[in-house]
Amino acid sequence: FFRIWIQWACDRVQRLFVAGGGCREEDTERMTYLHFANCVALTFVPPYILYKSKLMDIASTSQIGYAAFIYVVTTLLRMILTATFVPSADLDSFDVPQELMKAFVSLADILGLHLLFQAKRSSSGIPVVYGLSWAVTESLLQRLVPLWVGARSLQFSWTHTLTSVEANISIATHISFALLVWLWSRKPALRSTIGGLVLVQRFAFPLVTTFLRFSAFPLQPTVAVGGEFVMTAVFSFITWRLVSQSSPNNESR
Repeated sequence: FFRIWIQWACDRVQRLFVAGGGCREEDTERMTYLHFANCVALTFVPPYILYKSKLMDIASTSQIGYAAFIYVVTTLLRMILTATFVPSADLDSFDVPQELMKAFVSLADILGLHLLFQAKRSSSGIPVVYGLSWAVTESLLQRLVPLWVGARSLQFSWTHTLTSVEANISIATHISFALLVWLWSRKPALRSTIGGLVLVQRFAFPLVTTFLRFSAFPLQPTVAVGGEFVMTAVFSFITWRLVSQSSPNNESR
């Protein structure tokens, strides 16, 4: 599928520029749709492949839909709390008190995940499905419209590709966070470690990412995305180690 797109784009460029033709309006419009399709594929195809290859037998469609609904409700709760307690400020700036307040409000995600896990006793596969559902729902709510509006513009920008990359990073973040919340109620001996890891992920990570994006390297967004990737990789690895320590023989089902 991608090879056909690439071949079409190369043939089009060759016909227009190598043969001395001009870039017509209809060709430009097709290229913008191609860029939009690439960004959408990069955003939504990886979670679909992950679900179809590893997770489709673990949870039903109704469970996935319910998890998405809980994410929407939790997001509305966070929006209300943000509008109530977080002072208005420039969104494109690095403001430590504002970031800390937003991080505190984001702890509402724990309530949503805890509600999901109370509905059914589950194995470690269920948190992975719920985390994936939350990541996809987040992309639908926060990334699809900006991609539709921005990726189809006549002026090409790597920003939209980076947005799609961040969507994939959020998959690992949501899955790891869901595993930690699930592990909290089943392994009391690990609660201090889990609590510290959650606080670092919710408070330190946004501070570092926002600092890199708006203060340290405002003209190089790839640096912030790279920093987010590294921190998420470490966070996911530590989470995987914690889950591995709770052996399957002792796991509550």
